[in-house]
This record gives sequence, structure tokens and C-alpha cells, in this order.
Amino acid sequence: MAVDSSSTVSDAAGDDGGAYPFEPGPFGSCPAAYRRRRKDAPVSTIALPSGDEVLLVTRYDDIREVHTNPDFSRNLRYPGAPRMLATADFGEDPNSLINMDPPEHARLRRIVQGAFTPRAAEKWRPQIRAIAEELLDEVIAAGPPADLRTAFAFPLPMEVICRLLGVPPKDSTLFRGWPETLLSLTGGSAAQERLEAGIAFATYVDELVADHRRAAAARPSPRPDLIDELLNARDEDADQLGAAELTNMVRGLIIAGHETTANAFTRGVLALLRHPQQLAALREHPELLAGAVEEVLRAEIPGHGALLRVAKRDVRLPSGGQVRTGQGVLAPFVAANQDPDRFTEPEAFDIARTDNRHLSFGIGPHYCLGANLARVELQVALEVLVTRLPNLRLAVAEEELSWAAGSRVCGLDALPVTW
Repeated sequence: MAVDSSSTVSDAAGDDGGAYPFEPGPFGSCPAAYRRRRKDAPVSTIALPSGDEVLLVTRYDDIREVHTNPDFSRNLRYPGAPRMLATADFGEDPNSLINMDPPEHARLRRIVQGAFTPRAAEKWRPQIRAIAEELLDEVIAAGPPADLRTAFAFPLPMEVICRLLGVPPKDSTLFRGWPETLLSLTGGSAAQERLEAGIAFATYVDELVADHRRAAAARPSPRPDLIDELLNARDEDADQLGAAELTNMVRGLIIAGHETTANAFTRGVLALLRHPQQLAALREHPELLAGAVEEVLRAEIPGHGALLRVAKRDVRLPSGGQVRTGQGVLAPFVAANQDPDRFTEPEAFDIARTDNRHLSFGIGPHYCLGANLARVELQVALEVLVTRLPNLRLAVAEEELSWAAGSRVCGLDALPVTW
């Protein structure tokens, strides 16, 4: 059915007020506002925390179009561009990969993408398993109950990304606070906290890169870590990475390399604990592991929002909705993953689901660089946990679990378990 955005705005905002971000559903699930709008107003207006009004699209095909059509740009740095926050935000950094369009985006991505191919990710599987086994050894030795989020879910991808980049192990604890602060969407004092966190994070990465550069100058060949590779990287059409580009690349890899993976794993474990028959099936049939991870990624995507795009010219979306030149558009993958026109019974958690073409890693030029590595991490972590703790269960009632609020990432504050 063709729907023009101008005729559906008032109907869409009736239940949710039109203010973003929307309240998550039970257990951090997809906001009900997306479901209502998908049915009644698939292209409708919302107000961002900045006060700017943009269009929200909620159908799978429309979301796919926004992220793949080159007529939608990530360059929001011009005067008057729509902004997620009224204060400074990482969406305004001109040196950040996520804020670039081709060809600049393609140049930087080519330099780093070799470290994240499926083959490169598979090479990490033995190390990831060793890290997971060691972390779980410590959890078991300490005895139940345990906070699986703090003791296992976050340390695992953090250790992996630190080893991949060449970050000293002692520094890994520094990264827990900075990403959480930078991903906040709240106002007031949080704006100053975001600014301070951004400066501290950038200063640390600058010093880290400088240490690598000094060490590289004293060695005949670079160390086998990604920062050294980036320092020596040259693209066939471009010079070496600039200092600001390199700093932003490392910061982005650190944030994306652990925050979303850890939250997806924590949410996935909770989903399995809340669906014991599915957990039992996974234990009995290890061949379901890869599919289980894909269903976790589809149903338990921790990011309820998306990065803004702006239309460079008028675009008519597959649903019939019209986007005018200069309009900002928000196209959240979590809404695409719940579209009943694309997924049978999308609200059901089903590890045996087939044809699971979710969009949790994105699509188009900005498809997640670390998708292959994240898949390996989630597969290994889930396999080790399910195998070694056959009696794993929640240590508190479901209603006692609390969820982080006011962030781009919807994750648990803690996951208390026993066994």
C-alpha cells in the first residue's frame, strides 16, 4: 500500500507522542511504537532529543532503501543539518568513518577491511575460545551467583579487540566508561560528560598510536597487530591514513568491537533462559548454534535507533512514502527485523528460524566492518557457556532485572545467574 508521509503523521504520533527515543518493550524488546507506525504510518515524523523533526521509516524494504540508496547521505555537518542531540555529538566528526559518504568512506574502509574478512575472523576462533574458557574458569571458581554481564559478556570481546588492535591488557578497563557515556542520549549534565569522555578517549588513543609509532621506528618490521598495520597502510589511490582519521578509526573499532557484541550476547543468553525449550534444543543439537546466533542477532539487537541520513534529492520509498530533499531520515534496523512482511511471527524467538536475513549488522556501504568477528565471538561464547554450565538459570526473578536507559544501546545493567 502506498502511503504518503504527510497524510499519516498525526495518526502515528497518537500513542507515543512522536518523541524519540521510544520506550522499549518488555525485556528490552523492540519499542511498540515501531509496530504501530509500521502498520498505520510507515513513514512518519518524530522529534529527536535535539528538537529537530525527521522522518522515521519502519518497514523492512524502506529501511533497506535508506541504507543502500546513495541519494541518502551521512554527511550531516553542514549548517542547519538535522542533529540527534542539541550538543556536540560524534555524528559531527568529519574524520569518522561512520560520517562519510563514498568515495572518502570507501578509501578508509578498504585500508582496514582486510582484518575483518570471514577468513581473518576464523583465524581468531582458537584465541577467542581460549579467552572464553579462561573467563568461565574464573566465574566457576568464584562460585554462584555471578553477574554474567560483568564477568563474561563484556571482558570477552574487550580482550579480543585489545589483542587485535595491540592495546596493552592493563588499559582495557579504561574503555568501559567512555563508550557508555558517548552513546548516551540524555541531556543536562550528560552533555558535559560526553564532551569530557570524548576528549579523554581521543587523548588516550592519540598516545596509544604514538607509542606504536615510536616502537615501530625501533623495530625492523611491524608487530602483527592492527594499529601497526594501519600505521603502515597505504591504499592504491591515497596516502597514509591521517592522524585524525587513524584516531577515529581506532576509537570506532574499540566501541563497536565490544559494546554491541557484549550487549547482544547478554540479551541472547537472557532470551534463551526465558525460552528453556529452545535452550534445551541447542544443547541437544549443537548444529543449531549458528542459527541460534543469527536469531539472537535478529531478535535481540541492542541498538533500537539508527544513524541519521539526509536526502540529497527527493526519494519515493518502496512503501510509497515521500522523502523531500534535505529531510533527515531515521531507519532503525530493529524495526526492519520485526517486520511481519519479511519474517514469519517476528516477535517469536526461534533458533531454528530459516531465511533469517536480518539487518542487525546494517546493509550497504556502512555494513558493520566487524560483523564476521562478532559472529565468531558470539558462536564461541554461547557454545562454551551452554556446554560448561548445563544448569544455568537466572539468579533473580525476571521482573527484578533492570535495563540501561537513555542510551543508543538497550542493554541489561546486570545478568545475575546461578548454576
